[in-house]
Order: sequence, then structure tokens, then C-alpha cells
Amino acid sequence: MRNQPHAQNASAPNSEVRSQHVRDVMRRDFITISQGESLLEALQLMRLARLRHLTIENEGLLVGVLSYRDLQDKLLARLDPAARLQEAAAAGRAQAVEHLTGSAYSIAPEATLAEAASRLERLRVGCLPVVELAAEGLRVVGLLTEMDLLRAAFGTS
Repeated sequence: MRNQPHAQNASAPNSEVRSQHVRDVMRRDFITISQGESLLEALQLMRLARLRHLTIENEGLLVGVLSYRDLQDKLLARLDPAARLQEAAAAGRAQAVEHLTGSAYSIAPEATLAEAASRLERLRVGCLPVVELAAEGLRVVGLLTEMDLLRAAFGTS
């Protein structure tokens, strides 16, 4: 099968959708973990709830985002089969926050969906915590995922 060039804007969302705000489509109910949770607890929670991302918070303030890909690429792929059980046990006791990659990316509720889509694509991430500036730091008020953008653009439920 030959690669076909992508049709530019074949079914691009209209300007009305592109100008909607993140606050209009973000998830307000989502699962988070505290920065003290173990990596094993995070992995079990992600598997049980079928999640690809977990925000890590400290008293409601954003610490970072742990993705299932982080767990696979950065942790599990490095396990040597000969030492797998011992290293897996040690990794399970490690705190999830120790395995965050890079800095925490986020977006404001006032941002447009076009800005959010651009940011997701540029950063190559699947979700953005939605944050408001508080005196103590960035307070998490929602979560915006790729699926939220697809639902907004194409009206799926």
C-alpha cells in the first residue's frame, strides 16, 4: 500500500469549534494521584480504570502528568529479563513522581480549542491539565484530552 498525501483541511473543524474555549469541553471529573503514590499503585490504577494519563498533584496543585507510555518506555522497557523480578519490585516501591518525564505541560481554561490542539500536537502529548494560577502555584481545574477535542470537533459522544 502506497502512502497517500494527507488532504489538507478535508474535514477540519469550523471556526466556531476552533474558537471554543478549553473550559467548554474539558473534563471536570477525572482521576488524579498524589505525589506520594507508588509507581505500582499508579500502574494498577491506570490498568483498572483503563487510563492513558494520570495527573499527579500535591494538595490540588499540579506536579506533573504520568502517562502509560512513560511507564512502558522509560521503566518497563529497561528491565533486564534476568533481573526482572527484583527490579520490578524496586520500581513498584518507587514513587510515581520520580518517573515523570520533562516538565508539566498545562493549558488555561480561557485558551481556545485551536490553541489546545496546536499545543498537544507540538508537545506530542495526549492530554493537558487545565490549570488556573493560584497564590501557591497552578491549581488543576480540569483535564483536556485528544478525545475531548475530537468530540468537540465532530460531535461524537
